[in-house]
Amino acid sequence: MKEHQNIENNLHNMKAWAEMNLLSMCDVMVTSAWSTFGYVAQGLAGLKPWILHNIENTKAPDPSCSRVVSMEPCLHSPPVYDCKVKTRVDYGSLLPHVRHCKDMHQGI
Repeated sequence: MKEHQNIENNLHNMKAWAEMNLLSMCDVMVTSAWSTFGYVAQGLAGLKPWILHNIENTKAPDPSCSRVVSMEPCLHSPPVYDCKVKTRVDYGSLLPHVRHCKDMHQGI
């Protein structure tokens, strides 16, 4: 596993795609919070994965993992500005079919 993304290197991209594709063949998936590979693999597989929650303030969360409600990947940095009303908006609270991510509250 590489420490950083190298999008200019096609060999690197092919290896990353192969890893995500292999992950998508799992019957059960537990991913770490913020895992791009996990999000892509769960979407490809059509799985609702388990998310392993991050440790906060040196304390393990209870429960340490939980099942997400959808196989859809999380968008960790969604748009926060509504151009029509010219103000910040929380789409996870505004729209009934959009929910906040389990591992990133501001994500949708």
